[in-house]
Amino acid sequence: MELQFKSVSGKNNVGDFTWIHQSGRQALIADMVSGCDVNKGLDLLTSWLAVNQTSEPFKACDMINELHDLFRAHEVQSTLGVITQQSTEFELCLVGNNRLYKVAQCVEQLEEIGNEIHPTSVVGSQCAPDIQFKSLPVDPLAKFILTSDGLNSAHMCSLSITSDSLNSGQLYHKLLPAVCDNDWSALVFPMSETQSFVNQHWPYNPFVGPQEDRLHERRGLSQIATELFKQPIFDGFRIVSCPPILSENSSRLFDGLLIYPFGVIPLELKDHHGAITIDMGTNKRNSLLVDNDIGRRFFANPATKLREALRRFGDLPQLKPLMPELKNTGLVVFTSANVDVTCLFEGQSTPSPFMQAGEVLVSTSAQLSDVLLKFCRARFGKKTKPRLTESEINQLVKDLTLLPTQQLQDVITVGDYEVELAPIDAESTDYFTVYSARLFNEKVWAKCFELDHLSAVHRQSELKSLGREALVLKRLSRVEGVQRYQDKELVDDRFYVFVEKAPDTNLEDWLQRNPSRTERLNLLIELAGTLEEIQSVGEPEVIHRAINLSNVRVGQDGKPVLINFELCQQEMVATLPLNARRTFDQKYQAPEVNEPGQSLTFAADVFSLGVITFYVLSGRFPFEQSAKELVTKGRRRGFWQQICEQLELPTENAEFWQRILHITPKYRPAIKQVMEVLEAWK
Repeated sequence: MELQFKSVSGKNNVGDFTWIHQSGRQALIADMVSGCDVNKGLDLLTSWLAVNQTSEPFKACDMINELHDLFRAHEVQSTLGVITQQSTEFELCLVGNNRLYKVAQCVEQLEEIGNEIHPTSVVGSQCAPDIQFKSLPVDPLAKFILTSDGLNSAHMCSLSITSDSLNSGQLYHKLLPAVCDNDWSALVFPMSETQSFVNQHWPYNPFVGPQEDRLHERRGLSQIATELFKQPIFDGFRIVSCPPILSENSSRLFDGLLIYPFGVIPLELKDHHGAITIDMGTNKRNSLLVDNDIGRRFFANPATKLREALRRFGDLPQLKPLMPELKNTGLVVFTSANVDVTCLFEGQSTPSPFMQAGEVLVSTSAQLSDVLLKFCRARFGKKTKPRLTESEINQLVKDLTLLPTQQLQDVITVGDYEVELAPIDAESTDYFTVYSARLFNEKVWAKCFELDHLSAVHRQSELKSLGREALVLKRLSRVEGVQRYQDKELVDDRFYVFVEKAPDTNLEDWLQRNPSRTERLNLLIELAGTLEEIQSVGEPEVIHRAINLSNVRVGQDGKPVLINFELCQQEMVATLPLNARRTFDQKYQAPEVNEPGQSLTFAADVFSLGVITFYVLSGRFPFEQSAKELVTKGRRRGFWQQICEQLELPTENAEFWQRILHITPKYRPAIKQVMEVLEAWK
């Protein structure tokens, strides 16, 4: 399941609140009514969500009614909007004056719900909430924005934004011109899609095998198919999921294979928008220039990639019987509707479509059928006769879809590093894969992240998110007890972060050796000291947010080393993808860590240190399943005193445990206070 929602709020926000369910299928927006105790309302809301959240989204009406009773009992009030993703639509349940907008080529307010200046119904008032309902069918060409009243409706409708432009991120700056109040927030959806792009009006489905994972590839292949259906001479064509074509150092994967009456053509799809300049006469990797609203940058040249892979492609056993002219051409297709492509070749600039370089053609989606027809006539004559029969096309499809996996070499070269291709399973997760690597005689880890988007719009934000570990470890290079950063490399759709090889012994393994209480306290003090140094690096604040027994390693000198900063947060970052959030071990996490899209403080790591301290001293957790239980247990008389007794500590430490494990971040102690308490326990 892909995340469907992105949240954005004002930097000086006090009374607005957004939340995204851990499944990625539900989101909430709340605006506390001025005049009530706003902080109390936000504490009640965050606590309720932390305690009651399960793996499945809430039933929206039940959720609103329970929050209504809770708020009314504590004399706080709020508007509320809950959005839930269903199979073919989004269901909205609104109470109050949240505003809803549809964004296609412009911004349009949907005024039939929530369009009040002063809401007649809010959650927590004396009357039952008046819940308004609306269903929004999924439209691949549109997005929706649900906002609080801190964004002016007239200004929203005058914004120069489109559905496509919302994909490029920078939501805060895009909505800023509509801000009329410091307290404002918005939810934008859907931000990802999973549907097929097979057109019901086609004479047949040309796709063989699974469709590509990436949205822009599925859309681009659909555009290619639509164009090919316009030319009867291409009847019988198929588009096949591509098998890997191996180069010396990596596995090259095309975005698809076009098998048509005139041969087999590997396809490379690019979703860059703006002015594109592609150098067709060079073998340099980064020789594709993109100039658009995001900036002016160079990217990997798809024509270079095609040329390299074509040398191996034609030697595949399944293609050997074909004449060279039926298998020695590749096609680069730019799929964005807002693109202007110029090709450089032999000192001349030529707008696309381009076919002068021989082995690689360049076109946009709309130009494809014309350039391919022109290419076939130039190669095979004006009275073009098919070179492959329908049965030959079908046999090629069958042979290529059954292509056996080729044996990869044991080691590849990535930058200056030799990387083993057998993963270290014990250190890998759904989010990244860890490989052993070597720089000369030094052993390191190579953490490999698979990029989810080839789209230029998404790629930069994704690389920025994935590069957070490298960026943070650079900042923490002088901090003792932190895994050292080495380097980073981008190779095709894989992003590698090279880090110091971590000690093999994690904290749980170390505890199995039954260290003395003094040794345990010394280790905790060292770990707290590392966290204090991390906090002292300054703004933006670094929050590890995944401190657990596995991510604390113990070296041969008995000192802890904190590893795996790939989930860390610096101020506000984009919502983590689902495969990243699955790596969180919620037993150790502060409740706010498990709320996608929420801004955190260093208090989240203090909470995790509290849980680990309890475990190191007692061998168990202060709860059975998760920290949610502490909300209820902590209210029991004598609970925190019993905690102290279990840990063989004076009962005057009860307040310390109540604070360090508090569900609300602002009540937790500073890391320096934690160190002072740990020292006192010695």
